[in-house]
Amino acid sequence: MDEPSGYQLLRVAVAAQAAELAEDLLLFAGALSCSLTDAADTPLLEPEPGQTPLWPELIITGMFDEKTDLRPVSAQVSTALGDQLHSIETSPLQNQQWERVWMADFAPLQVADGFWIVPSFAEPPDPAAINLSIDPGLAFGSGTHATTMLCLQWLARQDLQDKSVLDYGCGSGILAIAAALLGAREVVALDIDPQACLSTIDNAERNGVRSRISVVEGEMEGSRSFDIVVANILLIPLLDRADKFAGLLQDGGRLALSGVLGEQATQLRTVYDARFAQSEIVRLDDWLLYSAVH
Repeated sequence: MDEPSGYQLLRVAVAAQAAELAEDLLLFAGALSCSLTDAADTPLLEPEPGQTPLWPELIITGMFDEKTDLRPVSAQVSTALGDQLHSIETSPLQNQQWERVWMADFAPLQVADGFWIVPSFAEPPDPAAINLSIDPGLAFGSGTHATTMLCLQWLARQDLQDKSVLDYGCGSGILAIAAALLGAREVVALDIDPQACLSTIDNAERNGVRSRISVVEGEMEGSRSFDIVVANILLIPLLDRADKFAGLLQDGGRLALSGVLGEQATQLRTVYDARFAQSEIVRLDDWLLYSAVH
């Protein structure tokens, strides 16, 4: 997953009947994802899959790259919504805790007992541990983002011995490499970005696990299935791929999804709980990881 230095949020409070229009406006303006939440804590049962919550007033939150100028976006949204717009505000969403720990002095970062992320130029604090070597100058995938850390910690809790793993949207390959170092028999790292695929190959070679990682540019072809599927992307592509991930997992296989804001939990669970069992959500900073069993 690409890891810019920060995101920003545009929150729009609207009457319920304008929620769909507000969401469309934000997505058209370049929002990476959108979430819908109740503006007034009105009790509401979980909606059926594919349905929009029917609160009287909603807050539509669009997550944008930090480089997006939200002033013209706010003006366009205000004009289009008219008197159905109750309020509009912007706020930064920084990659907080883990980025500060890592980038302050490029120190090794502990993921779990016996598992460290170590800058390529640093000495491992525990040479006997699993030490994943990465270049902290990479544009993405250095482990600093909370969603990457959530995925790494989840992988560290799994029994990966003799397991097959799919890293869907591999970025720098940090999750695929972690899975291989943690004992996976076979790992497929998939991304639509050719630069991400090249980066994954380089990092896999650096960590001595290239022979167990197959790098795929594009989508999966054929009828493969895996013991583990992990995807650290964003809400909208995750929602679109629920059936795909179900088809890519063996019976009893485990799924982990991140790249999702904490306030988007209901949307994610509405779609995935209909297809998977034993779901669990773990949070870090403003982000979450959803895991479940096929």
